[in-house]
Amino acid sequence: MSTIKITPPEVDEVRISIIMDNSFDMLLGSTDVAKRFPIKPNAFEDALPIAEHGFSALIRVKNRNKEGTVLFDTGITRNGILNNMDAMEISISDIQAIILSHGHADHTTGLAGIINRKGARNLPLVLHPDVYLERKVVFPNGNELRLPPPKLSDLRQENVEIIEDVKPSMLIDGMFLVSGEIQRTTDFEKGFPTHYAKRDDSWEPDPLIMDDQCVIAYVSGKGLVIVTGCGHSGIINVIRNAQNLTGIPEVYAVIGGFHLTGGLFERIIPDTIKALQEINPRYIMPGHCTGWSAIHQIARSLPEAFIPSCVGTTLVL
Repeated sequence: MSTIKITPPEVDEVRISIIMDNSFDMLLGSTDVAKRFPIKPNAFEDALPIAEHGFSALIRVKNRNKEGTVLFDTGITRNGILNNMDAMEISISDIQAIILSHGHADHTTGLAGIINRKGARNLPLVLHPDVYLERKVVFPNGNELRLPPPKLSDLRQENVEIIEDVKPSMLIDGMFLVSGEIQRTTDFEKGFPTHYAKRDDSWEPDPLIMDDQCVIAYVSGKGLVIVTGCGHSGIINVIRNAQNLTGIPEVYAVIGGFHLTGGLFERIIPDTIKALQEINPRYIMPGHCTGWSAIHQIARSLPEAFIPSCVGTTLVL
């Protein structure tokens, strides 16, 4: 494991707003930490958030007189993310950088809508170079699901400031740490065996999905806040990599997709939960591709930490 430590500065507060996820529940109650979408008197006459199979989160940090805002992933449709930002009254002009967790369409396709509305000239876009690979999933019955990536040529036409890196990187006065490639150290998180990538016009196995990365912040006196898109690295690898990278063992919150859905991954749910209990995050909010079974087992196993994910939620950490 790497001995290089990149410790982000302590921040006073992290706010994570779930712009896109797989579910929306207008009647889900708020808590001190999880602020849900507010119900207005004319709720059904106003724009409401929608749920789609995708993920996007606005992450805001505050440290004394400094503030920073990044968009982590952009959902699966340009209209979906824009609708939800409007419903949540989120201003695109506040976004200082966009980070892509990986190149799958359910995390990147909404990017076009953001760029078209914001006029993204010189807007930093942080990604791994494998983001541009064409991918597919081959199911046991032989059916294939194609996963079209963002096109570099389109981004260049928009004059987006592309930051490609496989290594960790710091953003906005170092308040955000982008993990870069995640070390695979567990013995049960072995990747996506039916996932393929096209390289040099030839399809080849791509189980590890090395462009998978997360965003990390460090809340003063609390510990690490880790936001992941799909967690194709394995959520325990994601967390342990963040701990190793920063040298900080305390985990305050883990949010995002844990990719434990479907027969290939449900078998590792017990090992994942055992490791999560040992890590003992104060808060855990699994969403997107975590899967119904895993979410319910996590809720039962870590009841004090568990927070249901829902579009329109803002976590105040």
